[in-house]
Amino acid sequence: MLSRRTVILYAIMIVALIVKPIAVRAETITIPVFLDYQQLQLLMMRNNFKGPNNTAKYLLDDNGCTSITFSEPYLSAEGELLRVDAKILATIGDPTTGACRVITRWTGRTTVTGKPVLVSGQSLSLEFRVQTTRLYDQQGRLLKDSYVLQAMKEQLHLLLSRYRLDLKPETDQLKALLPYFLPHYPADHLTGMIDSLRIDHLAVRPNGLDVRLRIDIETVSKAEPEPTLSEHEMQQLEQRYRNCDAFLTFVIKEAATATRSEELRAALLEILLDARYQFKSILGEPSQSATDPVKQLFIRSWERLKPVMREISVHSPEQNLLPYLSFITAADALNALDRLAPAVGLDISTDGLRRLARLLNDAPSIDPLKYLNEFDPVLQQLFDFGRSDEITQQKRSQGLNFQLIRPVYAATPMDRLNRWVPTAAELKAYLLEIRKLLLKEADARIRSSSIAQEHARIYRKLMLTTAWQESCWRQYIVQNRKVVPLISASGDIGMLQINEKVWRGFYSPSKLKWNITYNVRAGSEILFKFMVNYALKQREHKHGGDLSNLARATYSAYNGGPSQVSRYRKNDVPAAHKKIDTAFWKKYQQVNQGQELAVAQCLGGQVSGSMTAEHQINRGRKQSGSKQETTAKKSQRIENVEWIRGRNPEHYTLQLSAMSGEQAVKAFIKKQSQGGSFAYYRKKQKGRNFYVAIYGSFSNRVDAEKAAARFASLKPWIRNFGSIQKIMSK
Repeated sequence: MLSRRTVILYAIMIVALIVKPIAVRAETITIPVFLDYQQLQLLMMRNNFKGPNNTAKYLLDDNGCTSITFSEPYLSAEGELLRVDAKILATIGDPTTGACRVITRWTGRTTVTGKPVLVSGQSLSLEFRVQTTRLYDQQGRLLKDSYVLQAMKEQLHLLLSRYRLDLKPETDQLKALLPYFLPHYPADHLTGMIDSLRIDHLAVRPNGLDVRLRIDIETVSKAEPEPTLSEHEMQQLEQRYRNCDAFLTFVIKEAATATRSEELRAALLEILLDARYQFKSILGEPSQSATDPVKQLFIRSWERLKPVMREISVHSPEQNLLPYLSFITAADALNALDRLAPAVGLDISTDGLRRLARLLNDAPSIDPLKYLNEFDPVLQQLFDFGRSDEITQQKRSQGLNFQLIRPVYAATPMDRLNRWVPTAAELKAYLLEIRKLLLKEADARIRSSSIAQEHARIYRKLMLTTAWQESCWRQYIVQNRKVVPLISASGDIGMLQINEKVWRGFYSPSKLKWNITYNVRAGSEILFKFMVNYALKQREHKHGGDLSNLARATYSAYNGGPSQVSRYRKNDVPAAHKKIDTAFWKKYQQVNQGQELAVAQCLGGQVSGSMTAEHQINRGRKQSGSKQETTAKKSQRIENVEWIRGRNPEHYTLQLSAMSGEQAVKAFIKKQSQGGSFAYYRKKQKGRNFYVAIYGSFSNRVDAEKAAARFASLKPWIRNFGSIQKIMSK
């Protein structure tokens, strides 16, 4: 491990993390370093109270029979001075043969005030200069001057004058380390930067010691705006994400291991998940601006980590305080450099992250940036995931069975659901089995908890609605005549669309893809934790609504991360997020009325009557019978142009194909295996008539995208009805 004296200085210098080569001029910036009294107290105990049970013992005679022992130091502020309170045990004795005979013992307390000052001629050292000393007996009475009192004062001065923070001896080590963080800087510039570091300001605050460091950096005379990211740089975004996610996961695991506090571990989990959800958003819609989104998210996450790391360092005495102090200090310095000196050009490098992570654990066998997709049992245990009975691995290969037709016989109903993409004739049976699975897993989660009955009812409906919103109750689809898992472009998997990046380490990706029960069980666990830990804990059902707010809040968090738990009731959210929450709420209201099987509509089925599990679903099944019956059936599948004109202009449809003749487009539609509403309209282009086939009507783009997956081979165009209605009006 690094020497204790070097940690804080090392942390301060780390914040430069690879400064880009630029035309330079000298500039001075201030880096705030705040040490609260609990941290200072721990440092004092480790450096000055080294005896048993954090004591400091001083002998007052050559025989060792008369002594003063100080213990239980407590630091605070008294005006502009530091104050140290400690317990005193004075022992007076006479030497006897091989031992001491105790004459008397006196117990009391002392209060010492002192001023933190810079050591003359040492720019990186400060000491505690004693100002006053007071002693009290056990009843709290102030003692007057006496020989014993004077002896105690002398020993206190001796003890506390040794309380010094000296960083200078380790700067030579930093000169060797910094090139790994600033590879483009010339060696003489690095040396000058290190040598310029000094303590510039000290102030005693009510809650800690305020230290300001100054450092001379070399930067551009005038910062030029960065160009937008190039295509090549956009391609590198994925690798930068992987490095930052691996780093953050490593740090959070180390911090969670260092504490047994459920509250602190919950805070760490929230930071990790929010960062991963935001990483997912960045990768899904990368910004074209000059601002580095990964760096900004990295800094924000680290800033959120700071108070949690401070709590862990203070309340886990078995842990080494100094590595945590280095992280806290570096977080402050990162923000200062990024905010006050953007021209420095902070860049989060692979080597910088790796060396920074090793401040917490420098075991050579550990690579803190190792990015693994498989589940991590340590991560699961630390954050209490995966407690349900393990799903047994399928005997056959999980990834190689792409058969289109499932076996006729399955050992259990749940086995039957694996790799089942229902035909129109199977849709009713399929939906009833899926409903049974979703509620079975929800009920199992409820039975293993102490959740209130009214909340349990909300959770069961939440399960049904979330699976509808996320996948239309689908785990698999058919692509190129092969059954494959339903996976979105952003990596959301299966029935509950569990994102492989957000939940990396918590679940097995292969099982999420190829075991429908495992996917539903994982989703039920996430939803349950989010409802209990975020929606209920933040009392969302008390914010101008009823218990159904718990479902809305939980889904907002499930879709956007824990920090988005109140998104559904806010106005200042992106329109796309508002549409998602609105679509969920509409589905939830249907489920709340017993109409969960209306999910058949987004699978191309027709529904009639009440949507409880006991009612029939009209699936557009081919029937034998008269020609009149067949014709009637086909007319239901192909809507007329008035149907198109009557659609909400903001709703979406899938444009499938354009044909040169009306009979051709009708024949095209009849060949489609999907049930549901097809239609076509005429479009004139360059003097020719074309007939354009469309499918379905969807209130939001999310549902349209999921339906589009069923027509993947046609590469459908998702467009709103308003654009089609405009063409038809010409």
